[in-house]
Amino acid sequence: MKILILNYSDNYGGASISSIRLLSKLKKNNNFYVHFGVIEKKTTMSIFLLNDEINKIFINNIIYRFINKIFIKLISILKYKFYSSNTIQHSQNKKSRISIKDINNSEYDLLHLHWINRNMISIEEIGKINKPIVWTMHDSWVFCGAEHHPNMLENDYRYIEGYNRSNKPKSTSGPDICRKTWERKKKAWKNMKFYFISPSNFEKEEFYKSALFRNSKSICNVIPNIVPEEIFRPFEKKYLKKIYSIDNNKKIIGFGSAFDINNRKSIKGGYLLIKALQYITDTSKFHLVIFGDANASFLESIKISYFEAGFITNPYILAGIYNLCDVIVCPSLVENLPNVCLESLFCGIPVAAFNTGGIPDIVEHKNTGYLAKCYEPEDLYTGIMYCIDNYNELSMNSLEKAKRNFDNETIVKKHIELYETVLRE
Repeated sequence: MKILILNYSDNYGGASISSIRLLSKLKKNNNFYVHFGVIEKKTTMSIFLLNDEINKIFINNIIYRFINKIFIKLISILKYKFYSSNTIQHSQNKKSRISIKDINNSEYDLLHLHWINRNMISIEEIGKINKPIVWTMHDSWVFCGAEHHPNMLENDYRYIEGYNRSNKPKSTSGPDICRKTWERKKKAWKNMKFYFISPSNFEKEEFYKSALFRNSKSICNVIPNIVPEEIFRPFEKKYLKKIYSIDNNKKIIGFGSAFDINNRKSIKGGYLLIKALQYITDTSKFHLVIFGDANASFLESIKISYFEAGFITNPYILAGIYNLCDVIVCPSLVENLPNVCLESLFCGIPVAAFNTGGIPDIVEHKNTGYLAKCYEPEDLYTGIMYCIDNYNELSMNSLEKAKRNFDNETIVKKHIELYETVLRE
């Protein structure tokens, strides 16, 4: 079986991490011939990437790429006139940066799409692919308009109702790129049969509710993302605290930050974490570990001691950071199946998060963590304290759940079974 996995980048966001982890497992199976195609190659892991010869085939020629750059620039100028309180990324995918013609003429039996935005493949070109398609949804873009998640701040249900002029959120102004993008999907994909993978039950449920797919012949299966069990596992806390020069008596709160960490409208909810931490009265007992991007404004708002680890690409170091913590906080307004929560589970670290999106697939309330009321900072604080106070029990439960629900071999087997089903049909 010859499979081509396509993702925009080899190290941009959770989709890159998830797709590379799947690739590494599939490559161990001698029955598979698997390549990984990206637009942006940033790592040195050439074994995981399309070789130069294949890239030359699939990446459009120089003249096309030049025209495409001009087109993308014009699109970006038009987007400046568009405003929404939904700060999540919006993608129109009007042009393709790879050659669908060459892919259609290739020897691959099946395409496995992951995150293909930033004009990797246009909506219309997806509709022209003549090979079977498996598509992992790392967010909600597939069944929404241009937005990658619905506008949670305004109870936006256009993806369920259908996009029209009358149901545009009040805060949205300028060209309705969400409606126009949704209409393009509806037209281009009306006769397509996709085999979707949703990492979470939440995303599958929303997929079948959507106006775009609820009456279609496309199928959606729940298959979680892979977490390397040999990397993400329990370590000794005392040893780690000594390495990072942190007082052994302090309780460690961990937070994987985002680029817009203190944006009051960010779906990552950093501002809600700030409010939650303000409920801590004895700040001397706690220490915050931040990994990812954190700006000065956010750091100035923190009233407890902190350590800023920065953006971590080495998974072994990241596993150590998880194990340093007594609780990981995920204050997001919506998530699919967040790697931060999943990796914490494998390390036996309880998670305090809002009861939203696919997070409940990982966090079982007062069993592997705490699910706070959406979006109440005081209850999130209560959850943080609950996880710390009940660490030993929650940690043991988390490790058991990781083995029970997210076993690597089972997840790989489900992918292979889906590939075989798709090719039989």
